[in-house]
Amino acid sequence: MKSPMTTAAGIAAIVTLAVPVTASAHGKPSPDSVRSHVRGADAALTKVEKLVAANKDAAAAIEMVRNLRQTKEAARDAARVRGAKNKATAQRRVAEQYNDNVETYAEIVDEVDGKVQVDVAQAVSTGVSGRERALGKLTELAGKLPAQAQRGIARAISALSSDGTDEVVDLAEAAQSGNISEDAQPYVEKAIAKATSAISTGMERLQGIVSMLPPQAQGHVQQAIDRVSAILQGIFGGGPASAGPGSSLPIPSNLPIPSNLPIPSNLPIPSGLPIPGFGGGR
Repeated sequence: MKSPMTTAAGIAAIVTLAVPVTASAHGKPSPDSVRSHVRGADAALTKVEKLVAANKDAAAAIEMVRNLRQTKEAARDAARVRGAKNKATAQRRVAEQYNDNVETYAEIVDEVDGKVQVDVAQAVSTGVSGRERALGKLTELAGKLPAQAQRGIARAISALSSDGTDEVVDLAEAAQSGNISEDAQPYVEKAIAKATSAISTGMERLQGIVSMLPPQAQGHVQQAIDRVSAILQGIFGGGPASAGPGSSLPIPSNLPIPSNLPIPSNLPIPSGLPIPGFGGGR
């Protein structure tokens, strides 16, 4: 039987005592302070994976709270960093950490029990929202950077904007696995909706930055647009989406995807596709 202390909410007070005072409490926010928080978040995330694999949900929940807190601190510091180049560096680190969080929590949501499962599902949605905020800020900064820096930022935005398939597939498989509790099911469905909507938003983001980038930086973005377009066709067309030459993405055809996603109008997707309703069984 699981301990009553396996919920993230129930152990928040313990973690408050366990987490040391961060550098940003005493110093000026900078890319370095953001990196420090990201390292802490990443270390905690690694522990979450190992503890879940060892069926130690209570300990994993503690590390999950630590991971989310450190990620939030990184985002808070990144918002206060000055200078376009430094801001871009900081927001890229935050977006990458949120992305790691999303992928990990989506993968393990059907491996934990009880209230921890609800917390993990909620962490996926929180991570998607955080990643999208950071990418939005990064996109705003792209046009303010020198050409050489723009190429690096374009690659980062492209990679993160087209990297949403793993969590969609993991969440969909979890929802259909029979291992998701009745309490956690709505949160898993919400996470699927958020993750799928983020893929569409990523397409719009990529289309928006292509024209503002120098020619040498546009190639990475165009490749990502092609990939995201194929992914969306796979999701809404009910078949496998191509991830590149010789590969495919096993996206289930009966995903609980909302029907009002903001799909870009110029996608090569037939307008009459039957898009499944969201949460049809509940």
